[in-house]
Amino acid sequence: MKRLVMFVALSGICAWSQSLDLSSLDKLAAKAKQVHKVSLDKNQLQMVMKMNSEEDKKDPDVKKVLNGLATVQVRNFEFDKSGEYSDSDLDAVRAQIAKMQNCTSIVDSKEKDEHSQIFLCSDEGKGTALAVVAAEPKEVSVVYIRGNMNLSDLGKLNGLMGIPDLSTGKGKSDQK
Repeated sequence: MKRLVMFVALSGICAWSQSLDLSSLDKLAAKAKQVHKVSLDKNQLQMVMKMNSEEDKKDPDVKKVLNGLATVQVRNFEFDKSGEYSDSDLDAVRAQIAKMQNCTSIVDSKEKDEHSQIFLCSDEGKGTALAVVAAEPKEVSVVYIRGNMNLSDLGKLNGLMGIPDLSTGKGKSDQK
């Protein structure tokens, strides 16, 4: 399911004018066995570009993609067992996204104990942001990306800044 969600998320256009407050997810950290948080604004993304200058030489498109971003936020919580959080713990995030101007749910997938959603915001036919909310029995992930870029370019960020790698479904830090 993670691969499907990320594949769909990485196949169009993206950016966002509103901000997303993920502080409602902080309560999940106390129950989680692993917590991964990434919060980068435009200035911090520029520093990441400078730090990854060697990688930029290998793939100059990464620098172009990063340059178009304004915000990257990733929250990932892994739990020892099912039931340590409720899908309703994500309602505050979903409600914020639903209230954002020109934002639409493009994927809403519910299976037995899983609920995944992808939201795309747009302005005058151009994507303006992307949010992914994925809940599985032992894992919760929220990815929020705002900036001027094509979603098809997001695949170039696989494994960077906590963004999952589509080929494995894991972030770069998990691929050791």
